[in-house]
Parts: sequence; structure tokens; C-alpha cells
Amino acid sequence: MVLELQKPRPVWQIMFSTHHTDVGYLYTVTSLAFLFMGGVLAMLIRTHLFFPGQGVLISDSVTFNRIFTVHGTTMLFLFALPFAAGIGNYLVPIMVRYKDMAYPKLNAVAFWMVPVGGALVWLGFSDTTWVAYAPYSVIRAPGPAADMWIFGLKILGVSSILSSINFIVTILKCKHPDLPLSKVPLFAWSMLTVSLMTVVAMPTFAASLVMMLTDRLGVSGFFNPSLGGDPIAYLHLFWFTFHPEVYIFLLPAIGMMYEIIPRFSRKPLFSTGSGIFAFVMLGLIGFASWGHHMFSTGMDFTTKTVFMIGTLAAVPASGMHVFNFLATMWGGRIRFAAPMKFMVGGIALFFSAGAGGVLNTAMPLDFITHGTYWVVGHMHLFLTGTIAFGFVGMMYYIFPLFTGRMYSEKWASIQFILMMWGTVQVFFTQHILGLEGMPRRVYDYPTDFTSWTQLNQIATIGAWILGVSFVIFLAQLIYCAMKGKEANMDDPFGLGGKYYYPYQAKTPHHVGY
Repeated sequence: MVLELQKPRPVWQIMFSTHHTDVGYLYTVTSLAFLFMGGVLAMLIRTHLFFPGQGVLISDSVTFNRIFTVHGTTMLFLFALPFAAGIGNYLVPIMVRYKDMAYPKLNAVAFWMVPVGGALVWLGFSDTTWVAYAPYSVIRAPGPAADMWIFGLKILGVSSILSSINFIVTILKCKHPDLPLSKVPLFAWSMLTVSLMTVVAMPTFAASLVMMLTDRLGVSGFFNPSLGGDPIAYLHLFWFTFHPEVYIFLLPAIGMMYEIIPRFSRKPLFSTGSGIFAFVMLGLIGFASWGHHMFSTGMDFTTKTVFMIGTLAAVPASGMHVFNFLATMWGGRIRFAAPMKFMVGGIALFFSAGAGGVLNTAMPLDFITHGTYWVVGHMHLFLTGTIAFGFVGMMYYIFPLFTGRMYSEKWASIQFILMMWGTVQVFFTQHILGLEGMPRRVYDYPTDFTSWTQLNQIATIGAWILGVSFVIFLAQLIYCAMKGKEANMDDPFGLGGKYYYPYQAKTPHHVGY
């Protein structure tokens, strides 16, 4: 399938390699390890909320906030971003027909910053929450945990910027002369888009972290009201980075769908041009709508309206992707292997999450749902429903490249059913909890509200089902990597034709299916 695939080698040889397939493998394995670590924390949070009452499972609110902080930070910065970088490292040079990433040593440096940043986050166990809102994070959050979180995020941010620069140069300057940019596969386009977004957005968050650190040291008062600072300024800096970051998490999963859906439909993609246009539009729109996270902060009506329109502008671009996927599948000879099942499930949940986002864009509804479990359910429908489904499907697709072996289709189907069931049960229920008025980020809730108790129990059972699906996923990865059936490396899924070509070949990528 890929020329660079080698026979099994010692672990240390892979660890200290700078080749793009080895670095991609390291990124992916590391991100999956953090996925399961963060998932354990999620199970603790949901199990604790099964019954109202303090100390049911987590002893106090500070411990709850610490677990919540590390869970959120892990899933976003240590799973979602590194996994996308890992798959990108593995496939993008092959897609643009180049021998490696543009800067192989820089690529390895960017990876090795991830476990260092992760270690600081986990060893510190800060209680700032993953958003680290001021003034609490400046005035009250205990050190050194909060300071370790800040330094950990700084390191992870630098890693993201270095990796993004590498992707940009590789795609734009190192692609084969016979391959025009309009013919570059859409997964590579997704990585190019998020890399450009990262280079623009991440320095703002890096600056806010420096200001927060100097505030904590007493050197400055940027976000400290007692020193004339403005906590709302932190919100603007934070969300200017992290609304684009939503698309930075999402677009690689969409790109993975573009890689898998045409191949398993056994027909060409319906429209490459509209996919490229939608990626570019979402990359631009991501910077025009950060203020919708701040409708309740006292913004004037005109500013709110501008951000509302900017948010709604994402709907047509997102709809282009969904239409492209459906039109590609229509009339195709679809093979519903595990990668395709997860991608189709991800499309359905992407539509559901997007519909909730459109409702939340309306200012009256936003005032009702702001700071409630509605926002938790909406966010996790994107993160678990679209991004995790896309990533798990891609993991099954790329599994033969990593291991030379096939996974169990039966257990992958069981995992898909449980994962879909659990995702719908837990996160749709959280939308209802939000409409019932339950605030997010709470350690406990009143026993008088019986509907809250019942809905939390339904959501927690859904989370347990979701957890079982990931246990199956982990068992699959470990067992089948060692004992799985050997894969046909030219066509592991029996779709016909060769999937990828060596970078020297003149045959363009994705000639047919």
C-alpha cells in the first residue's frame, strides 16, 4: 500500500526516527493513550453525578474541578490535535507525492513536545477548568498546579504551530510538480486549512497565557479587576483562538470522511471544488464568530447581531460537506466496513450537532441555555459524535498500514452500535438537562429536582455504554495488532485498485476506485 512500510523494528528505532510514517505512528499512539486516560476521568465525572449529594464518588468540589480541567484539556489538546497531526503526518506526504515532511527534524521535535506538555498538565492537575477564565485563574487558582497548566499549554501551543508550519510548507512547496493544488486530496486540504488557522489563532492564546502568568506573579494586572484589569478581555483573547479551534478540531475529521467515503462508495467524489471552497469558507468564518460565546457578557445589540450573522454563515459551508458526502454515496456500490460505518454515523451526528448550534445562535435562546448542560451536550455532539467517530473510523482504515494486520469486523460493528447508542443517549439527554436549567460544571445538584436526577442517571448510563464501546476499541487495537489476520497490503478492504502510490510515481492520487 505504501512504499515506506517496513518490517517490524525495535521500538527505540521508531521513537527516534524522523520519517513521517514513524512520527505519524508516534503521534497516533500517544493521542490514543491520552484518549483513554481522559475517558477514565469522564467516567468518574458522570458516575459521580448519577445521584445528587456531595461525596458520592468524588470527595469535594475542588477535586471535581481538577478532574474536569484535566479531562477537558486532555481530550482537546492531547487527543484531538495530536491524532489529526498523526494521520496527517502519515498520509499528507504520500498524497502530495513527496518523500517526507518538509522539515523532518522539526516534525519530530513538535511531536516530543506533546508528552512533555501532557506531563505538566497531568502532574499539576489544575482546578482552573480547561477555559481558565479570569479572574479566578489569576487570583484564586492554587499554584503550582495552575502554573504547570499554563506552561503545559504553552508547550502544546508551540508544538501545534511548528507542526502547522511543516504541513503548510509540505503541501504548498513540496507537492509533485505534476499535481496541481486543485487535485490535491481533500484530506490534505483539510490539514492545510487547519494549519493556516492554527498559525493565525494560536499566538493570541499564547499571549493570553503569558499575561495570565504575569498577573499571577503580581507583575501585571491585565485581567485582575482590583488592579484595573478586565476579565472580559481574557474572554475575547481566549475565544478568538478557541472558536477557530473548534474548526481546527473538526475539519481533519471531515477530511478523513472525504478520504474514506468515496473509496468505500466505489465512485469518485461528487464535487472536489465545493469541498475545497467549504474548507476555505469555514477557515475564514471561524474568525468571524468568536463573540457568540459571549452574548451574555453585556455586548451591545449591534455587535451581537454581527457575530450571530457570522455564526450562521458557517451553515451553508457545513451543508456543502454533508451534501457532498450524500451525493457521493448516492448510487455507489457501498461497502459498509467499519471505517464507512463510523463515517456515516459521524455525518448523522454532525447534522444533529449543527442543528443545535443553529438554534443556539439565536440570541433569545442563547440567553436561556448559556452556561447550562445544553452547551455541554452541543459541544460533545461535535467532539464525540463527529470528531471521535471520524477518528475511530480512520483508525480502522489505517490500521493495516500501521500493523500489517486486519481488525475484527464483528467487534468493530459491535463497537459502532454501542458507541452510537451511548453518544445519543448521553448527549441528547444533556440538551434536555440544559433546557431544564441545570448549570454546567457543577459538583452537585439539588435532590428536590427529580427530573434532574432522572436525566443525569439516563446520561450516566449512556456514558457507561460509550465507555464499554471504547474498551472494545482498545482491546481490538491491542489484540488484532498482535494476532489479527494478515492484511492484503495493496487492497486490505477488497475495494479494487491500489489505494496509494509511491511518491515517485506520475500516476495522480485517486485516479479511480
